[in-house]
Amino acid sequence: MWPLLVCSILAVGIIINRGWVFYKARVNEERLMKVIRRSLKEGKVKEAVSLCQSTPGPVAKVLERGLLHYHQGKKGIEAAFEMASLEEFPRLETYLPVLATIAGVSTLFGFTGTVLGMIRAFDSIVASGVSSPVIVARGVGEALITTAFGLLVAIPTLISYHYFMNRYEKFILETEKCCKETIDLISGETG
Repeated sequence: MWPLLVCSILAVGIIINRGWVFYKARVNEERLMKVIRRSLKEGKVKEAVSLCQSTPGPVAKVLERGLLHYHQGKKGIEAAFEMASLEEFPRLETYLPVLATIAGVSTLFGFTGTVLGMIRAFDSIVASGVSSPVIVARGVGEALITTAFGLLVAIPTLISYHYFMNRYEKFILETEKCCKETIDLISGETG
């Protein structure tokens, strides 16, 4: 039960941390791109950069980095987008593998506790020399508590892991879409 308690505390801490990080990272990319589109069409690249600097989240940070390399043309912008993505997205993914591990390990801890409890139950039957259903039921009941607790830790942890991975992938797709649109806008101006 102690390892399960540690797993539950770690899981709650990571879920709160990632929830806060993903909350702060959200942005209305349609509104952001509307202003960037207008600024680029008017030739106001600095205005687009300022907007990205004042907007939180990885989408805006990646766009900002690319727009800062506007003078280098399409290739420079693409390289800047890629480098910024390599810096921004691992920050969102931090601790998510740990969350997946906790979900798997807590289930195994629960089953291990059940097996150990069953062994103790059968050892007490052998020691008492009596095959009473009450002794067996008490031992099995105690053993199943660890399985239940393991599942109570694993299920919400696994759900949270998949939720955060879904959000992570959504940020990547939003960023790719915005970067492609920005490059298309710039290519239309210079090409």
